[in-house]
Amino acid sequence: MDLTERIERRRTRRSKNELVVDRDALNPAVHLSEPVGRETLFEALLNAVDPLFDRAVPPNTYVWGPRGSGKSAIVTALVSALDTEVTGKEPFYTATRGGSDRPDVLFVYLDARRATSRFRLYRELLDSLLVESVPERGISTDALRERIGDVTETSETVLVAVDHLGETGTPDLADLYATFEPFEDLAWIGVGRTSPEELSLPIPEQQIRVPAYTYELVDVLTVRGSRGLSQTLDHVHAQRLAEWADGDAHNALAALFVAAANAEADGATRLRDEDIDVGTAAVPLDGVPIGTVLALSDNEQLVLEQLVERSLHGEVRIETAAERIAAQTDLTGGTVKRLLYELAQRGVLERHEVTVGTRMTGRRPSGVALNFSERLFTALRD
Repeated sequence: MDLTERIERRRTRRSKNELVVDRDALNPAVHLSEPVGRETLFEALLNAVDPLFDRAVPPNTYVWGPRGSGKSAIVTALVSALDTEVTGKEPFYTATRGGSDRPDVLFVYLDARRATSRFRLYRELLDSLLVESVPERGISTDALRERIGDVTETSETVLVAVDHLGETGTPDLADLYATFEPFEDLAWIGVGRTSPEELSLPIPEQQIRVPAYTYELVDVLTVRGSRGLSQTLDHVHAQRLAEWADGDAHNALAALFVAAANAEADGATRLRDEDIDVGTAAVPLDGVPIGTVLALSDNEQLVLEQLVERSLHGEVRIETAAERIAAQTDLTGGTVKRLLYELAQRGVLERHEVTVGTRMTGRRPSGVALNFSERLFTALRD
């Protein structure tokens, strides 16, 4: 952010008397184009893909580190910058061989939380490579693979970054090998949390470890707070959030977002100590990232929305919750019940026994609890 932009933002915020001026800057599911405090890792990634600049296919790369360490922020920023600087965002119009005006390299970012199968990975990849739309249905996985083969043989190289590998319900590194093995001119960057030592499969020769944030997290919060809030984030508040989050940028930003929403709802024009308290209390440290929740299907998010809106999480039986949600939506009770169980299997919800009376014998029925920040989810859905 340059000085002119900073001055204009201060003029604008004075006239509107708002606390939150840029929700995306505070949103933990949104990444900055230039992440803070990760310059050394950018150099490591550029070294990993350096053969591209000599018109060669680079080796595959595995980027790994704990949750909230900025892996997604770094990789998305890298792909975006390479796409802008190397290809100039020129789309690939056809898969016809021998085109003289083809781009040398094509860059694609895929989120494994949304592309949860080989079919989805192929479809999302092809949809990013071609201008014409790729159908959601009526096309086989083999047909998608063949068409991707045409594209990769026509371009110099395709570099694909696949994020969030190895989470519950997402492809893992072994899946990535099998999915992209048929394409000689395609290189990939896999991004996950599992260390190479814990993986019992061939590991890419290039590995980049992303450590958890330490002191840099205060800088991350300060920079994003300065963009998202009309008042500069207090250094004491930034330190409190960073220490509470223990290096997890997702949790720190989630708590900051909730804190800002709480202050704004009270009509406050700056963050207060009590807002920080509300923010940290509203975000479960071991919960799933909000990005996982926002990547769910429309029906899954609808079920969660109804679960929250009607307070059906907690001491309510799954069967009862399913019936009440079905009555308010176009979904059947059986579909809602299935989705609730699937969301529990993926860790978005947690199953637990509910109390149904002292005379109950045998196994107690199950209810579900949220395994993410309810206040953050609600604020982002508004």
